[in-house]
Amino acid sequence: MNASIAEQIRNHRIASFFVLTYALSWTLETIPILLGMEPSWTRWIIDGFLSPLSPGVAAAIVLSVSGESVRGWLRDILRWRVHPMWYAFAILVPFGITYAAGVAAWLLGGPIDWAAFEVDPTSIVIGIVLGTFLGGGQEELGWRGFAQPELQARYGGLTAAVIVGVFWGLWHLPQFVFPGGMRADWPLALTASYFVGIIAFSILLAVVFNGSRGSALLAMIMHGTDNSTQGRIPLDVDTVLIDGAVNFESLVSLYISHAVLTWLVVLVVVAIVGTVLYQQRVDLGTLRSRTEVR
Repeated sequence: MNASIAEQIRNHRIASFFVLTYALSWTLETIPILLGMEPSWTRWIIDGFLSPLSPGVAAAIVLSVSGESVRGWLRDILRWRVHPMWYAFAILVPFGITYAAGVAAWLLGGPIDWAAFEVDPTSIVIGIVLGTFLGGGQEELGWRGFAQPELQARYGGLTAAVIVGVFWGLWHLPQFVFPGGMRADWPLALTASYFVGIIAFSILLAVVFNGSRGSALLAMIMHGTDNSTQGRIPLDVDTVLIDGAVNFESLVSLYISHAVLTWLVVLVVVAIVGTVLYQQRVDLGTLRSRTEVR
């Protein structure tokens, strides 16, 4: 690598991380859009697996250029021996928000068909595992595993969580702005509720990350649980699908309910365990040394 580029990365770690994350991910996501690829396993591998790895890859590049051990970093952030409370938090909070949003949307006349609701413990567990490692949870290697501690060393946990949430939300832009993107046909209200909700969820992910003493694995589980659980809300197919196409307007009440409830949970959680957001550094030996202000 060019010496001047390496020096810029070392001197501007967090900016370099975001630039690399966007460059890697947006390149991957625009290829199938530009090629006009229809939904397929190939496109899922690109959009659903490779692109979400970009934040982790970007973090690894920044750490490597900075002369730090990527293996040591992964060992630190993938710690699984944490208080059981945080496992419960990571799984139950997304479940609670999602199903409460389903009830709220149903009360508002949304297309929820509770008669079709089924509880299959095996598929729920499989969904969480797949969501954690293959369905979006892998993003947390970078978002919470690197960006959160880097930023909170300077700004504190809450502000850092909001900043990460903004960049995390904007990271999804190609899905909204490019024709053929998976969210390109969303109405404005649906899009706005998505971005508002993602900032709130970023705060909850920061809580579980800091509370578990810097375990991005717990953030991965929470992210994966949220993604898999949202797909379990029983929708009224006749309302949501019109001539084989998704009627996104019909989902507005569900997404708005989800965003509002996520923020309400944030207020409650911050009031109860908010002290974990006001620490400057998480309790990790090697991670502490990496989060010194640069």
